Amino acid sequence: MITIIDYGSGNLRSIQKSVQRFYPDVIISRDLDLIEKSKGLILPGVGAFGDAVKELKQNGLFSPLKDSILTVPTMGICLGMQLLFSNSEESLDISGLDIIPGKVIRLTPNQSIRIPHTGWNRLIPSSKPYFYGYVYFNHSYYCNPNDKNTIISYVNHGISIPVIILKDHVIATQFHPEKSQDAGDRIIKYFISLIKR
Repeated sequence: MITIIDYGSGNLRSIQKSVQRFYPDVIISRDLDLIEKSKGLILPGVGAFGDAVKELKQNGLFSPLKDSILTVPTMGICLGMQLLFSNSEESLDISGLDIIPGKVIRLTPNQSIRIPHTGWNRLIPSSKPYFYGYVYFNHSYYCNPNDKNTIISYVNHGISIPVIILKDHVIATQFHPEKSQDAGDRIIKYFISLIKR
């Protein structure tokens, strides 16, 4: 069973449907017993870093979820990716899950780029496993891991932005694989492969 963590974020059904095409047993839940029994976890997210952390804590999910992610294959998507980091410029007084040491940084607008970074952009693979293609974004912050060896893909948006991070059994994407057609499907299949090992 894969559990998509329900902490009040949107877009959960579309993620569920995308993953179920390759792995049918996918639920949406905030039930700790189910989370702890899961073979894989997905941390989705649309919204603000601080609000999401507060919601996880209010539902008693923050610490148990951190413990589960340390041992269970996990995929973080968009805000879910950012929550896996230590902290964010969006909410300086609030700590993230700190699964991936590093900081979430605000994109700086200029004449050549728009913020938020919304729409399609091309993946630039940097290390194995290699992912190619165009993927769909909608974000104003990006993740900067302390360990650059965890970065396996970038995109260019005025600067090079890390957009796929892989640390052990945790894969995180700044883009939305459920909206990214074939390129997104390849990410989902890779995540599922981590569960089946």
